[in-house]
Amino acid sequence: MQSAEERDLRMNTPYFFMSYSREDTAKQRRIIRELRERGVEIWVDVENLTPGTPTWEREIERAIREAMGIIVLLSPESNNSEWVRREISFGEQHRKRIFPVLIEGDDHTSTPLRLASHQRVDLRTRFEAGLDELADALKNYIGVKQEIAEQSQPVFVKAKSKPPANLKKLVVPALIGLMGMLIIGGALAVWNRLAVETPTPPPVTTEAPLVEPLITDTATAPAVITADEPAGRIIFTCEIEGSEVCIINADGSGWRRLTDSALASFNASLTPDGKTAVYVVNYGDYTEIHELNVNNGKSKQLTDFKKGVGAPEVSPDNRYILFHYRASNLQLWYMNRDGSSPQEWYSVSGKDVHDGTWSPDGSQILFALGKGENNQLYIMDFNSGTPRLVNDTIDTRGRSDWSPLDLIAFDQGGPFAHEIFTMNLDGSGLIQITHGTNAQGVSFSPDGKWIAFTAYTNVADKDLKSCEIFIMRTDGSDVRQLTDNNYCDYQPRWGN
Repeated sequence: MQSAEERDLRMNTPYFFMSYSREDTAKQRRIIRELRERGVEIWVDVENLTPGTPTWEREIERAIREAMGIIVLLSPESNNSEWVRREISFGEQHRKRIFPVLIEGDDHTSTPLRLASHQRVDLRTRFEAGLDELADALKNYIGVKQEIAEQSQPVFVKAKSKPPANLKKLVVPALIGLMGMLIIGGALAVWNRLAVETPTPPPVTTEAPLVEPLITDTATAPAVITADEPAGRIIFTCEIEGSEVCIINADGSGWRRLTDSALASFNASLTPDGKTAVYVVNYGDYTEIHELNVNNGKSKQLTDFKKGVGAPEVSPDNRYILFHYRASNLQLWYMNRDGSSPQEWYSVSGKDVHDGTWSPDGSQILFALGKGENNQLYIMDFNSGTPRLVNDTIDTRGRSDWSPLDLIAFDQGGPFAHEIFTMNLDGSGLIQITHGTNAQGVSFSPDGKWIAFTAYTNVADKDLKSCEIFIMRTDGSDVRQLTDNNYCDYQPRWGN
């Protein structure tokens, strides 16, 4: 039993809750000792609970709520333990990252169904190496969480934001709220600029990884019903316990979390048929593009550049993927749909070319060209040609979209003061359609009649966790809030 001073010191240090079966106590003690020697603090009941205390159950709940995550020691005994199952459930309810560690038996006898899709550490035959692996993952996760907490004005880049090497977790996020009229505070972050780093929720001036993901559904109330209702689905980055990919129906129903990875996942966009998505995974020093089956959650890596890449989008004919690639500066590249034959499409010495999006027929590309936060939008034929400046009066971070009704949407503005604008393909008809919401990260609906975007619900306090997903008609009317969580949702991309 620890002294009160030791307990207080440890409770003020980031720690992980350990869930285990009493039959595995001997191994539990060794694992805790080894993890502490590697610099990871663990909360375990036998050290922190006073025998006979009437409030022991509440103390366990408090320890889970305040923990960075939960380490579950998997064995046939723990798989049959009602308390282990309760602790996992309670952790999931409070959005805690679960770290399964296999110590006895096999997947069939030791792994609960709810953890079957989780990546796990196997200590049965490689104890020391497995502990090194586990300790590294836990410490990386702590680093990510602390980085997020300290970030008052994030710049577009998962360590969760997520984590360079981060472990975001498994959770059943909060139910999505609905509203009729609302004043929103806004904003989506366009990660896609510093692709080598990790995305952070869109705070102000920016918009902006394998997985055997868990897919969970949460019932949500649909938006207010009027004629000409929006259709399709919106895929986006959800900062649940780090950057993950989530999806929701355009009416606010059918929320699902698509990824559950130790690495940051973000910058997703749906393929034309809506069956798969392409997205970015952050490996710490570099990022890669992955493909995700939206129905079963299976993921595969498409690129192996070991460079910074971002903003992948599939062409309307499903033949190519457009993305930006960091060399000495950002360049626009494309590759075949299966990730083969990657090649540079367009670059400009001394400037960044990024955040490309396809024209509805796939014959042209709309992209940003500039430096840092100061960019203008250009259009160029995909096969050849010279870039055409769309409008020389705008100054944007880069993320934009091209409507099948021949409109361009983008955001621009100062810190925590971004607004969404639309204009014609020739740059005429420039109109501001949001006001005071720090709105950003635009994406048109497949029919071109609606726009999805990120906005803050608490602009006044510059609350970085108040960014949610909204939709509105292209004239700025009929604004509807689709998500309502205590974490940031951003980078929406609308598809089928």
